[in-house]
Amino acid sequence: MLTEIAAPVNGLLPLTREVVVRAWIAASDLQGASPGEEPEPIARLGDTASPMSQAARLILHARNHAARAPRTAAPAPPTRSTRPPASRRR
Repeated sequence: MLTEIAAPVNGLLPLTREVVVRAWIAASDLQGASPGEEPEPIARLGDTASPMSQAARLILHARNHAARAPRTAAPAPPTRSTRPPASRRR
């Protein structure tokens, strides 16, 4: 699941970041403002791209760390007793 969210090429966060960056560029172009001179909402939109990239890197790091962790054997599932329940025994 972590890979689906943060995969570098087609993960949810990198793709969303790409949409945000493109929207920021388009909004800046429509306003005719140069980078650093955009109106506040457009500047905030551009500011969200970096934290999204950082979040994707942190998620991938956590995924890689979890993959390296030693796995313990899962407990055996409970077995059914061949004896009938106490309420049936007489």
